[in-house]
Amino acid sequence: MALERTPERAYAMERKIADDLGRSYGLYPTNVAPVQGGWLNRKWKIECEGGPMLVKQYSYERFSAGKLALIEEALERQMRLEERGVPCPHILPYEGRAIRFLDGGTAYMVMRYCPGRIVNCDTVTEAQMCSLGSACGQIHREFMRLPHRGVRGYPLYSGGLAASLREHLQTCEKTLTADVPQAYRSAVRGQEAILRSLTDGCFDGCPLGIAHEDFTPDNMLFLDDEVSAVLDFDRNQYSFLWHDVARALLSLALKDGRMVRGRIRAFADGYASFRPLETGDIARALRVAGCIEFPWWIRRDVFESESPKLQRFLKEMRFLTEHWFELDDVIG
Repeated sequence: MALERTPERAYAMERKIADDLGRSYGLYPTNVAPVQGGWLNRKWKIECEGGPMLVKQYSYERFSAGKLALIEEALERQMRLEERGVPCPHILPYEGRAIRFLDGGTAYMVMRYCPGRIVNCDTVTEAQMCSLGSACGQIHREFMRLPHRGVRGYPLYSGGLAASLREHLQTCEKTLTADVPQAYRSAVRGQEAILRSLTDGCFDGCPLGIAHEDFTPDNMLFLDDEVSAVLDFDRNQYSFLWHDVARALLSLALKDGRMVRGRIRAFADGYASFRPLETGDIARALRVAGCIEFPWWIRRDVFESESPKLQRFLKEMRFLTEHWFELDDVIG
């Protein structure tokens, strides 16, 4: 996690949280430093007698009480994973709960600070891809052992992906005015061809279960060639397991406009040590990810954005639209 030095007034920890850390967790920080990342949420690395910890305050501007309840359920599943040996941060519970709720609309959590560094498509190695595939497979195996009923997203109808894409394209059509970027217009037309190719049951048989659902490099830490921690389980829910697989591959195996086959094989080998995954499954996984994420990123405002992060996701979605019908050959 990258430390961000910012004005104290912008990221100062609320006094009520600082005081409650001692009362509720027995933590008395000797140093507090803000941590970069997290839209509207706030994070701090604190130095304590027991070692470094991360404190995360949840934004009531971003999350309603109902959404915070779902996040807490997701974090409790993370606690079960960590108990079973999955490399993820240890959450310090308060009276058995993952989130500490204070009076006055303040909610925060505490977990151990995880060492490691973030990699990207330019720096990742095949050994790291193998370790990441293994971590992903282990996460999915342990999630499959937890009850699914009642989890957000359950039950899931695989045919809903085509319906979601159809609804998205209907929205896009309203934005295709004369002044739209040509690249955006081409991407929308490419999705129309994809939608026409989708058949009833085309995603039947793709494994369903509880998935991480934010399996991006920002949430992966490495020490040398090994995954030291997978972070940010806030969004885990019942979904297509292969969405996590494809998200990792799009983020790390897509380099300079092509898929690096050695990285794909390394990830698949690591994953297969915990759950079945054949190289031939990768193309279907990428198509699952496309249908899930096209509505997120193939939007006019994203095409017009200058955000490097949004542009990275957009580049990946454009790769899928341009190579949709040849993904099996692209992967090899």
